Amino acid sequence: MTSSSLPPQGARRALIVGSGISGLAAALSLHRAGWQPLIVERAPQRRTGGYFVRFNGPGYTAAERLGILDSLPDRRDPDGRMFEVDSRGRLTPGLTFPEQVNGTPMRLLLRSDLERVLHEAVQDLVEIRYGTGPATITQDRDQVTVTLTDGSVESADLLIGADGIHSTVRSLVFGPEDLYRKDFDHVVAACLMDGPLSGLQEGDSAVATAPGRSAWINSYRDHPPVTLLLYRTDWPAAEIRKKPSVALREAFAGFGGDLVPAMLEAMDRSESVLFDQVSQIHLSRWSQGRVVLLGDSAWCMTLHSGQGSGMGIAGGELLARLLTEHGDLATALGSWEQHMRPHVTRHQKEALRMRHFFMPANRFGRVARSTLIRAISTPVGARLGKALMG
Repeated sequence: MTSSSLPPQGARRALIVGSGISGLAAALSLHRAGWQPLIVERAPQRRTGGYFVRFNGPGYTAAERLGILDSLPDRRDPDGRMFEVDSRGRLTPGLTFPEQVNGTPMRLLLRSDLERVLHEAVQDLVEIRYGTGPATITQDRDQVTVTLTDGSVESADLLIGADGIHSTVRSLVFGPEDLYRKDFDHVVAACLMDGPLSGLQEGDSAVATAPGRSAWINSYRDHPPVTLLLYRTDWPAAEIRKKPSVALREAFAGFGGDLVPAMLEAMDRSESVLFDQVSQIHLSRWSQGRVVLLGDSAWCMTLHSGQGSGMGIAGGELLARLLTEHGDLATALGSWEQHMRPHVTRHQKEALRMRHFFMPANRFGRVARSTLIRAISTPVGARLGKALMG
């Protein structure tokens, strides 16, 4: 074989690092294309949780191709209302999501919904090995070889790094994370609530914003509410080393009326709290030899884009199709990146704009956001809402 050729169909092996949305989508797609995937995951068991996802566009189309779309719920409560919390703690009507954006229907669901459905589709087809990850990675003209932290060694025709923004595969093959991570001056916290908040009916959602701070409570059908807190800090890397309850109480002191203190108390009771800085990943190339990065490890777009999960599914599904179409690995990976990069670049740029919608930078931004929401709430402004959520 040449340095980038692939063995015959049925003999192709892929090692996928990471059992999140991107890794599971790649495993399912590759299995259906005749590959033998193996997933390794450093966590001791399947992860759950996460914030809400606007599911539309390429990810929606890819889920349809994979046959999992009908299993994905739409968590919108038809009777639920969205409120904005003003500076005095009063509730006013908030933004509603459009039914269709950019040619596909819009579904609101949770990251855990996508992971669960993909896991159920993959679990009987593909081996998933928990509690281990890559320690060293080497490659030659015929294969890539990975020594895992449990001491085992695996060889494959392709290594897919789908292990998230803090990717070990990326660090081992492409270099340290600091070379590619572009930090926002934001910190995010999220967790499941253990019940509805006082002042809100079941199914209601609310958001409170101020310069440099925002608090979101999102309610869903047949699922506990999810709380999301965002705040600005000059030193996000130092901030996330604090205990979440301490950092969040410092950041949100005197904010959000009765809503935010109740959210903080719920976070104290939660068994699992996401607490991290907000960053994007920018690489000039997503593959090196027989190693390719997928999802957040390659292009993390941040929660502000609303498209990270969808693009992870779309990337995994497209990768398998192009590997089937091209017998040469380098050609397939080059074609895959050529197709994916324009979408990723657009969503990364949109995230820079949308961060001001999630959390205004100053008083002018807060007024502009409130004005935009009032405009979108009218029939004339509905088209603007569709563009904003695209």
